[in-house]
Amino acid sequence: TGMSDGASFEKRLNIEKVSFSYQEDRSILRDVDLQIQPNKKYAIIGESGSGKSTLVKLLTGYSGRYSGSIRFDGREIRDMNGSDLSGIVSMIHQNVYLFDTDIYQNICLDREYTGEELQDAVDRSGISLFLDQMENGLQTPVGENGIHLSGGQRQRVAVARALIRRTPLLILDEGTSALDMQTAYDMENRLLAQENLALITITHNLKEELLTQYDQVIFMKNGEIAEKGTYRQLTEKQGAFFDFMNLQGNTKK
Repeated sequence: TGMSDGASFEKRLNIEKVSFSYQEDRSILRDVDLQIQPNKKYAIIGESGSGKSTLVKLLTGYSGRYSGSIRFDGREIRDMNGSDLSGIVSMIHQNVYLFDTDIYQNICLDREYTGEELQDAVDRSGISLFLDQMENGLQTPVGENGIHLSGGQRQRVAVARALIRRTPLLILDEGTSALDMQTAYDMENRLLAQENLALITITHNLKEELLTQYDQVIFMKNGEIAEKGTYRQLTEKQGAFFDFMNLQGNTKK
């Protein structure tokens, strides 16, 4: 990118010694070190309250009140403005906000894209799976906050919205937890298949066939990274992550 003061994520996102607390006495994150590389896939796993959501929120510029550093290609996130950041990172939550217009507007958000770019986003997000059932295709109104669409359909619109903007980093924060298993699985699988995308997924979906596709599984406990490695490494290690999976009744005996 030729912008001198813009933001980029071409080499790496470095998270070093990051600590964060909402109140003086209770730290949410403690000394988190993590390196995120372009196009790689990361799963963050841990119990509620382990700091997962706070960590990813900090990557979107949620708060500058952390200690340590968070740098995209060497540039501290505190020194970037919102539009710099929104050009490199998109976040998909459980609750997608949809505007009371049609599907098309909700994907493009007042920006111009070519027919090819639009079609690409529609295919890769899986919107194409349900478009035939819609009365007016992409021109179908979604209703107030997407009331005419199912939860899975709303999530797919959010994915298309992120993919069409080509942000190099996509964070899925429990983005599939409210969906039925098949839809959730399909969405996560689709994002894992995107080659030009770094993905950070906070997930409760502890399916082995999904987790083995991640370059790194990051297991968090009490605001710290307890373990990280591939799914296979962590399973063979039989440490904190392995115990957690067993407690969830997920590992095959």
